[in-house]
Amino acid sequence: MSEPLSGVVRLLDRINAAAAWLARWSVLLMLAIGIWNVVGRYLGSAIGINLSSNGLIEAQWYLFDLIFLLGLGWTLQKQGHVRVDVLQSRWSPRRRNRQELNSILLLLLPFAFGVMAISIAPALRSWSIAEMSPDPGGLPRTWVKSLIPLGFLLLGLQGIAEALRLRLALAHPEAAQAAEEQRQGGGTML
Repeated sequence: MSEPLSGVVRLLDRINAAAAWLARWSVLLMLAIGIWNVVGRYLGSAIGINLSSNGLIEAQWYLFDLIFLLGLGWTLQKQGHVRVDVLQSRWSPRRRNRQELNSILLLLLPFAFGVMAISIAPALRSWSIAEMSPDPGGLPRTWVKSLIPLGFLLLGLQGIAEALRLRLALAHPEAAQAAEEQRQGGGTML
């Protein structure tokens, strides 16, 4: 892989790996809050004290949003998104790479950057009005609405990294194996 493009791909891989690291730890926090919400509901009912709140319930689903949205790019990096391999399994590696590159350029990138662009205005509006949950004791909605453009930005950036990897593999078939090894090893700071 050419050195400047290889550096860009490694940087994008590391950005998504860092986002995935945050998402991974958020799973534990979400589970802890979920357990507390269940225990607090029953224990609080037994002792006559409210041990849960709307804020804790909303925190649980906000963390789920964070996990899902920050994990989009990393899942693409690790080839974890659903693919229909019925036809691809019969294709040569070169044809498979060409098809994958075209799919990224024509479908994934317009979708990811389109959702990102559409979701920026509602996120900014939420910040401008300091949007809060309508539920008593709820959390601000600004942070969760900001995760939408951020998550799709990360997906789009990883799509660029994958497209660069595929383009270089198509241009230099002899280096395709090295590019595949870098993809498998890229972003392993988790």
